[in-house]
Amino acid sequence: MPDFDLLNQHGESVRRSDLLGAPAFVVFYPHAFTPVCAGELDQLADAAPALGIRILAVSTDPQPTLAAWHVQQPRPFDLVADYWPHGGFAQACDAFDDVTGAARRVSLAVDAAGAVRARIETASGQARPIGWYEEWARRL
Repeated sequence: MPDFDLLNQHGESVRRSDLLGAPAFVVFYPHAFTPVCAGELDQLADAAPALGIRILAVSTDPQPTLAAWHVQQPRPFDLVADYWPHGGFAQACDAFDDVTGAARRVSLAVDAAGAVRARIETASGQARPIGWYEEWARRL
């Protein structure tokens, strides 16, 4: 997985090195405050305790937008702003839509060494199945 240093909803730095030593899901989504994205992240929030894996939810929204969304809809994981350079991390992970200027619906299953073990992508407006996360939580 490419290196990154981005801000979460609290304005705290989140780096690739923070993920080393334990598996994680990196979940790219297009925009905060949208119904499909909110629904997906709510499902992940409900499943997070059972999954037992760190989750980074990444969008190209600016950090203040993610902070406001977190106040309105708190979730037990980091909402990460891939805002500047705009979508740089999403681009490095082949999860950026050049037409819309936003992240695509791509999720990565990352092992404790930081290697991407699996990837899923769904079409715009289509939620990713929670079963994919459950399966990869067992495998990682």
